[in-house]
Amino acid sequence: MRTKRTLLNMAYALGSSLLLLLLGLVTRRLLVDNFGPQITTASQVVSQLFNFFSIAEFGVGSVISYRLYEQIAAKNEEKISKYMSMYKWAYRVVGLVIAGLALIGAAALRWIMPDVPAATAYTVYGLNVVSTLCSYFLITRRLMYTCTQQGYRCTQIDFCCNVLTSLAKIAVSLWFPNYVLYFSVTIFFNVTANLLIARRFRKDFPYVHDVKVTVNDFKDLGIFHDLRYFLVHRLSNTIYGSSDTIVTSRLGGSTQTTFLGNYNTISTSATDLGNKVMDSFAAAIGSIVYDKSAAANDHDKQVFWGMDLFSYLFASFVATAYFCLFQPFMASWMGEKWLLPLGFVLVFCLNEYVGWNHRMLGSYRAVLGHFEDDQWFMVASATVNLALSFILFPLFDITGALIATVVAHCIMWAGRIRVVFRQYMRGGLGHYLGVQALHLVTLAVCMGGSYALCARMPGGWLGLVPRILVVLVVPNALNLAVYGWGKDAAYLRQYAGKVAKKLLKK
Repeated sequence: MRTKRTLLNMAYALGSSLLLLLLGLVTRRLLVDNFGPQITTASQVVSQLFNFFSIAEFGVGSVISYRLYEQIAAKNEEKISKYMSMYKWAYRVVGLVIAGLALIGAAALRWIMPDVPAATAYTVYGLNVVSTLCSYFLITRRLMYTCTQQGYRCTQIDFCCNVLTSLAKIAVSLWFPNYVLYFSVTIFFNVTANLLIARRFRKDFPYVHDVKVTVNDFKDLGIFHDLRYFLVHRLSNTIYGSSDTIVTSRLGGSTQTTFLGNYNTISTSATDLGNKVMDSFAAAIGSIVYDKSAAANDHDKQVFWGMDLFSYLFASFVATAYFCLFQPFMASWMGEKWLLPLGFVLVFCLNEYVGWNHRMLGSYRAVLGHFEDDQWFMVASATVNLALSFILFPLFDITGALIATVVAHCIMWAGRIRVVFRQYMRGGLGHYLGVQALHLVTLAVCMGGSYALCARMPGGWLGLVPRILVVLVVPNALNLAVYGWGKDAAYLRQYAGKVAKKLLKK
């Protein structure tokens, strides 16, 4: 059942995300061309500000979800209902807190976006307030789908609504170029998607019902204890994810922020695609961990090392693809005037590699709890990110802010290593560090060799075809030569064989 649901999640995710990626590229181009850098910058910055305000969530979703995995494995319907009710009420409180933060944050808009007209900034900001609050009051039912590996059911609904959103945005950009209407479209379809999921929830989980919860329920479960530590994680992750855009807007202005946003549009769409693939495994990891009462046994360790190798293979492919394809694609899509330096692309690739390479490790870390174990790593990550961004931006522009992000990301990674190898994979830290050192060497060969071949290819849209072929073949072939015959790869082949048999039977 785990394998089947993982496949379903992955299939729906890949199919929907590919089309949405293409539509996202079209809407971004139209946004920049038809509304200009100032409105584009206002959209990016306000989005990141609300990402920052999301620290008010305190990580309640993550804290309750790792407890929910345990009760789903035990099939305890009473506690499942209680946790879901607690989750709902917690998010209502969070929504009210975010509304308060939004009122306070409005005062900072003119400082963050000095070259964007006040009317534009506050209008886009107000629309985001409405969109964000609607999400917090309607989104809670999605947690049950994620924890039971049925996220594909939400993906079906989201896909339809997101396609309609993109088509409506394209229509507005071309025929009714009004930015208020443009951003209102997103609110309408987001609310519609959440209402449809709420209706389906009653059918899919009839045993989950609202129960009365009190503050004492949260105390008795120790959730306040976990939240106190997880707040540090939440704050650090938010600073990590939002600082580049905000620092660039403040120090570089709307034009440089639009430059960065164009690259982020591609990476965000690609990241969403990759997340859907990786998230398909996340719930299965939660089930594996909580099906056991102690640390990992031999089979679980084999699963861990196999998944870790999969993370590296995925990460090296993504980093190589960005390094070889980002600039020629950007030149064809937006025009050469929107290109950032190759140094920026290299640092960007390193950051993507760090993130994807420890993605499965991060999934293990998320379901293990013990947020106090790496809280100071998270504090250091956030502090270094902000401080280095303001120091390096005047020296290296956007590339400097991104260098700070890479350093902060590595600190975050170190904290996750600490938790997983203390709480679950005891005794494997030395092996993990040795494997990561080898990964860095093979990554350099993959990126350098692929780029050298792609540099010989012609430009334009047609030139992307041979470049894509190089990216598909070279890094995967090199990784196969290095890792293809080890025991970790043997597990992946075995797992892939089981998947293939299930598909053939259908």
